Amino acid sequence: MLDETLLEQFLELLGPPGVQEMYATFDDNISGYIDHMQDVVAKRNEEETRRQAHRIKGACRSVGLSQLALPMERLERDAWEWNEVDDVLEQWVLEVPLHQHQLKRWLKVRAV
Repeated sequence: MLDETLLEQFLELLGPPGVQEMYATFDDNISGYIDHMQDVVAKRNEEETRRQAHRIKGACRSVGLSQLALPMERLERDAWEWNEVDDVLEQWVLEVPLHQHQLKRWLKVRAV
């Protein structure tokens, strides 16, 4: 679920407090990103859906949630139909807390 290599590099560069701060910023922003994504998908705005998928992908990757970024990368770049987007987004929203939990556990172990 996690890009541990990237996270280890962040720990070396920023230390545990810096990585915790990065995660806190992600945690503060992700629900707004999700709300905006759900809104643009409901409006069937393809350009903004792809743009928001790009933002979410970057946010996920910036905190080592590379697996969580993959569906957003597909929505950003690939051809799709709206029913696929609806399904991907619904499943993705359910998976976010699981990935966040894994990252929090990883950070807790290393913040000693």
